[in-house]
Amino acid sequence: MKKKSFEIALAAVSCAIATLFVAVLGINTSFAFLLGYVIGAVALMLPLSKQFWWGSVMAYIATCLLCLAFNGIPLFYKLFPFVAFFGLHPLANALQQKFNVNRWIAFVVKDVWFVGMLCGAWALFNAMTEVSLPYAWMYDWAYPVIVVVGSLLFVFYDWLMFRSQKLVDYYVLRIERGKGNTNIPPSAPIQDDKTFDVFSEMSEKTAEEEKKETEENAEKGEKDDQ
Repeated sequence: MKKKSFEIALAAVSCAIATLFVAVLGINTSFAFLLGYVIGAVALMLPLSKQFWWGSVMAYIATCLLCLAFNGIPLFYKLFPFVAFFGLHPLANALQQKFNVNRWIAFVVKDVWFVGMLCGAWALFNAMTEVSLPYAWMYDWAYPVIVVVGSLLFVFYDWLMFRSQKLVDYYVLRIERGKGNTNIPPSAPIQDDKTFDVFSEMSEKTAEEEKKETEENAEKGEKDDQ
């Protein structure tokens, strides 16, 4: 019951933060929409930090539905990138690690997915608005440029999201401990590729703190018995 309550709480906070940034920045601004997508994606990592798969899916669905109420319907071409890719990418990364999928195969699949989303977003944007480009040749070369530039940008974006998930995992664990919540059973460890483990110092620190905390509790128990 405690674990279920924690899952609902994480999913609710995740949904609230994601909805705020996607709705305000992603949909209703013309200069910071990408930042809204990225922060929304990071917010949806909260349930994944404890491997709450159902909570993660529900947070994503709820965020998409709530964003429809904040100009998401008339400006759907701005919401589309989050619905089609950014909101699902953290879940894809978590599943990649859980099932230990070959990172190169996973990267190619996700890269094609990302580029496909960009092409779809460009087509939708053209269909719903009048696009004015500075040079005529850009209209003919728009899709090739999107494919090349998008593929290169995804290398950095995928790298950034893996690191962001590690950071979210770390701080969710810290918050959970800070509240003294010992009734929630620990999640099963994700099979992680060492290539992505750049926050190893945090992991080592966490393990040392667990050992120290266990020893302190044991000493306290012995004193109480005496």
